[in-house]
Amino acid sequence: MASGTLATQLNRIALWLAAALFVALGLFWWRERTRHYEAPSWPLEAAVSLVNPIQSIPTERWIVAVNPECSHCMSRLAELRRRSAAWTADRALGVLLVDVKQRPDPLVVGGGLDAGVWWDSLGAWRSRWGHRVYGETLVFEPGGSLVRVIAPSGELDAASP
Repeated sequence: MASGTLATQLNRIALWLAAALFVALGLFWWRERTRHYEAPSWPLEAAVSLVNPIQSIPTERWIVAVNPECSHCMSRLAELRRRSAAWTADRALGVLLVDVKQRPDPLVVGGGLDAGVWWDSLGAWRSRWGHRVYGETLVFEPGGSLVRVIAPSGELDAASP
């Protein structure tokens, strides 16, 4: 009988812990979804230019959020680099290095990016804009307003103007 009572008590504790975890996750989700974030705009004041843009003001800037340690977003950047070779002067590709604590070497993403290489030194991409997905592409118009966001798994051809 004593072991049955102990098992019942352990089951109750496990049930309460699971319920508390579920409530905590729900509160975290609710807080995150109701929090007000700034609308992204370019240039990002908190970003440090590591490689200056080549083009002055193209029709659109395609800025890819990259963490150099993420193999998936580095492959997304490589895919965008391949496709950008066929772009005309209406688009410029650039990189925003995110979630990097110390000033990174700009060569970590290679050279020749028309819209430059930028380092989000203050974490504005995550904290002010509310973005979380490495490899996403933020498309900005020449005035700096966000036009659209293309998910890392999003189809680039469908997103093209």
